[in-house]
Amino acid sequence: MVRIRYAKGPVVYLYDIDNLRTRKRQLLWGDWLRIVDDIDEKWSRVRWGGDIFAIKKEDYQQERLLEMIFLDVGQGDGCILTTPLIGAREKILIIDAGISDNMKGYLEYRFRDFKNKFRFHAAVITHPDSDHYRGFQKVFENPQISFENVYHNGLMERTGPDLLGPLDGGFLTDIRPTKLSARALYTDPAVRGGKWYPELIWTALESERFGDVAMLSTAHGEKEDGRSWMPGFAPSDNPELTIEVLGPVVERAPNGRPGLRALPATMGGTAMNTAKTKNGHSVLLRLQYRGFSILFGGDLNVPAEHFLMRHYGNGGAAPTTLTETRAMIERARERFGADLMKCCHHGSSDVTEEFLEATAPAGYVVSSGDEESHVHPRPDLLGLLGKKGRGKRPLILSTELQRSTREHEDQSLRRKLDGLVEKIKREDDPAREQELKNQRNEILDELFKRNVGVYGSINLRTDGQRAVIAFRREKSSQTKRWFYYELEKDTDGVFQVKTADS
Repeated sequence: MVRIRYAKGPVVYLYDIDNLRTRKRQLLWGDWLRIVDDIDEKWSRVRWGGDIFAIKKEDYQQERLLEMIFLDVGQGDGCILTTPLIGAREKILIIDAGISDNMKGYLEYRFRDFKNKFRFHAAVITHPDSDHYRGFQKVFENPQISFENVYHNGLMERTGPDLLGPLDGGFLTDIRPTKLSARALYTDPAVRGGKWYPELIWTALESERFGDVAMLSTAHGEKEDGRSWMPGFAPSDNPELTIEVLGPVVERAPNGRPGLRALPATMGGTAMNTAKTKNGHSVLLRLQYRGFSILFGGDLNVPAEHFLMRHYGNGGAAPTTLTETRAMIERARERFGADLMKCCHHGSSDVTEEFLEATAPAGYVVSSGDEESHVHPRPDLLGLLGKKGRGKRPLILSTELQRSTREHEDQSLRRKLDGLVEKIKREDDPAREQELKNQRNEILDELFKRNVGVYGSINLRTDGQRAVIAFRREKSSQTKRWFYYELEKDTDGVFQVKTADS
């Protein structure tokens, strides 16, 4: 009987079934295995990629890991989070999806051998910036994909002079926390206009394949212990795996209505800057799995970080002395401190040292692209991350810097793939249908061997007690595919970078 197991780490090997000394494949910790049967007391047969190999029994485990893939979506953010629970309890979340079709292509590649239809737990649209949400459009339009939840930050773009709604005493109070309130706004086609964000939200609102569409904030989450949690991820749901919502922070406007404060272009400014405001109110999430934590920083900026540091670290007031500033940072660290951080705003230098000192992770992941004019990640920001990170050599991993291959797919292969998909839909002969599917899978493998779906993506695997962060080597063989770092706790129980691949 086939058993489902997972590779041990940081890496292990599959061997030639006829020559147990010959390595054939390298696997990363947590890779999914089908154990066919036992060869003897030391070896088992395993099916991998349609072939049979041998694997040492000491090289696989029964426990599933928490897995994150920080996908190289070009300019923008995109992360796939898979919980360690199995079967019906498994939850897969997509946190942002970039601006292009890379997320859609990767999902087609990753889940092609699963069910004909796949239901994700949640899509998290951290804020209405196209390099975070636009890639969701093709995903949402796919009839084979559905979502239990779609979360957003409450700011709804619309046509007219007030892109985010009218200001009331320095606050945006026309937030739309519920599915019903969002529908009431976007029912009018003139309000949606031709804008991308309303189109995306309307797609989710109108489709039967989607469950709830709701705001996720400090006021709109699962309330427990005086904090706000992503629904289903509060301590009472599963104390080993929690996701706290740290932003956007909902306040009371002068008229008593809940709202999000307008943020200026620079500190000391008074006029609202639209870009700073929608970026600064990104959905901020802090995931804790046993002893390991990850902070998703959205597109925070200097005005937003100043506000958050004072909100969480000093009761909303600005510190007036160095001693007060140090105390504020320490208190804020209780909420923002993390072992790994998804860096804010693609490596922009629009950050504060206070916030970086409060987070102080052992590693950063920067998601940025080649074909953009922002010069991300900024060289001065990379230096600052190294200075403020934990330990002597904190990790700074970038989806752009880990890859030198071109960002875009081979269009001729893509057209051939689309043609095969249409043929599969029309084919009545099961044998011919399977043959076409095999051809489709070969093209998908080739596409993602060539482009960012493989080479720029950064993989995190953790059991909560140690972690491996890995990415694919561009010039690799089947037996040397992964370059990785290990993070383990030191004698004080703090995660530090331990070892690197050679």
